[in-house]
Amino acid sequence: MRLERPDRVPVMCQPSLGFVLRQQPELDPIDVWHNHDGALARGFCGISRRFGFDGVLIPAVGAAALDERTVQRIDRTNAEGPVVYFRNGDSCLYCRNDLPRYTHATPPEREISDLDPATVAARLSYHPPSTRLRMQLAEGAGGRVAELVQARKLVGPDVSIHGALYSPEDYLIDLLGADGAMEALLTDPEKCRALLARFAVAVAGHAREQIVAGVDALNVSAPWAGQSFISPQLYRDLIAPAQAVLVAAAKAGGVLSYCHTCGAIGDRLEAIIDTGFDGIECLDPPPLGNVELADAVRRIGNRAFIKGNIDPVHTLLLGTKEAIRADVIRRLEIGMTARGFILSTACAIAPETPAANVALLRELVEQHGVY
Repeated sequence: MRLERPDRVPVMCQPSLGFVLRQQPELDPIDVWHNHDGALARGFCGISRRFGFDGVLIPAVGAAALDERTVQRIDRTNAEGPVVYFRNGDSCLYCRNDLPRYTHATPPEREISDLDPATVAARLSYHPPSTRLRMQLAEGAGGRVAELVQARKLVGPDVSIHGALYSPEDYLIDLLGADGAMEALLTDPEKCRALLARFAVAVAGHAREQIVAGVDALNVSAPWAGQSFISPQLYRDLIAPAQAVLVAAAKAGGVLSYCHTCGAIGDRLEAIIDTGFDGIECLDPPPLGNVELADAVRRIGNRAFIKGNIDPVHTLLLGTKEAIRADVIRRLEIGMTARGFILSTACAIAPETPAANVALLRELVEQHGVY
């Protein structure tokens, strides 16, 4: 990650929450989502240890406990997973093979005219992992970094611990919805800029909390920063300045930061690295995205580390062992020509991926990834 040559290519995939739960059925999905008794940290560290990954990313740091005062009842008979019904009419299905699915009694989206940048709190109170889904953060200082402390105890000093942040635009989309945010970015860019700046301050504060807790790197999740949502110019003008605030916080704390952007990003690899990130993932290859590893290495391989880019669906989930072996060896050969390369799935390991396929990765790295 620091663009220095290691003894071999590191391997570090990010498991989806569904994969974590499918591989460790003893974990209760409610406990994992709220990190009850360290279940979230145990779940993700368990995957890293089992498959020999050189790092573990805690995808959402600081999860608050389930507030029992807000719960009307819990139904554990649902085949997909337990359902929590809240007193305000909302409900949440805690899936056994996916992120939770939250249902609002009242649609939560707001209009850009209703938002005042001055009301955005300076202290982060939640993560927005997916549309209409919030992970509330703990209030106390210890709880806001608990997963990182727990992870370090579980994996020891020789495994890289990565914290996680959600990019400022994710909070804008959380408030406005995807369609509303797109419209607002085009029709009221200055207000969006002000909102993004305020969100950036709050997220940077959580970055500093994680840095003090001892993370080795920070992953900035920015799934809406690709071609499917905004143009390269809009990225440079509105999104990148807010992301740069997070990069600056990481650099000031002496840790590396990297951008996680799904889908098609072939037209903005340089723009993302120009923002200041030390590395980039997912680099989804066709047909999931449009990034070819050799092209990425040519364009940014001397400036930043590259983490990727095995197709998690068509190769790791659905491919034969022979196909996986050939694909991984080819990516190792290309990736090792860059200054910094980490072998990984492009995006997260799909929930139903066979464990034997994932286990192949460490084996192949040790056979074909030695410098």
